[in-house]
Amino acid sequence: MRDLPDVLDDVALVTANFGDGPALRDVLNDWFAFMGGRPGEVVVLDNGSDVATRDASRDCFDDGLIDKLLMVRPGHPDTPKERAHLAEHTAPAIALKPYLLFYKFDTLPFRQGHDHWLAEAVGHLDRPDTFAMGGSFNLPSEHHDGPWPGWYFSDKCSENFTLIKRDMFIAAMEEFAGTYISSGFRAPNPAATTGQDRFLIEVAWERYIANHQRYTLVRREDPTWTIFHTNVHNEDLKTTRERYQRREDIHRYLNAARVTSIPGATYYGQPIPGKLAELRYHFGQSRAGAIWRAMKNRLRGGRRTA
Repeated sequence: MRDLPDVLDDVALVTANFGDGPALRDVLNDWFAFMGGRPGEVVVLDNGSDVATRDASRDCFDDGLIDKLLMVRPGHPDTPKERAHLAEHTAPAIALKPYLLFYKFDTLPFRQGHDHWLAEAVGHLDRPDTFAMGGSFNLPSEHHDGPWPGWYFSDKCSENFTLIKRDMFIAAMEEFAGTYISSGFRAPNPAATTGQDRFLIEVAWERYIANHQRYTLVRREDPTWTIFHTNVHNEDLKTTRERYQRREDIHRYLNAARVTSIPGATYYGQPIPGKLAELRYHFGQSRAGAIWRAMKNRLRGGRRTA
């Protein structure tokens, strides 16, 4: 196994960001701590954020926490959500290390121990059945058992947290979207056929996984190893991070455990639907709910024609 300083130097930490200025420096340092040190390259693309976030990013750049900082002007035609994949492709494209660690600022890492995880993970990426190492799924995503106890393989792969070989990233993007990328993103977006335009990167990854039977290797979460996608932002993210670092109320979110009977993703830091919301959901799914919706539609139709 390689020494950690040597491995760190081969890894680029990359993200395309929008917002979260109040927590940006703290979360960036959390990722450094999670990795075991500052990686060899840190790339942040700011995709039209507010002034406070741009200032926070510049401060991190000036203080040496960010190596490559690219900013897109707010309101630029490339900044809307449906074109976010342009920024998400550009950030890793300007990183030159052999390994890329994708992350998001609203995804919070934590580990206690597991000091050699990064060196071990880089070695795991050489396995013929492994596409990447990842996690941070907000829905159960186990495809089959992993090679060791405490691990599993997934057919999902998320930009919230993914460690991948740069060559593998390029291969997956070229296979799924090579024409679109080489056209300067002017040709039809292949992810549009399934209405997933903005998720081009993750769609390309998961298509490659399906085509080549190479999977995302995931370590099962426990109190000493968690990566939670919070989906909360700015001041709420700052408060959520503080609770997360204190390990408050994390157990029911481990491994995307179901914390409500309403199907769907759950996010640490967001309110859990209460009993009333659950009753409304189950009523809506029942035969009585279908009858009620039909009655409402008829009433609305009557008012429109009156």
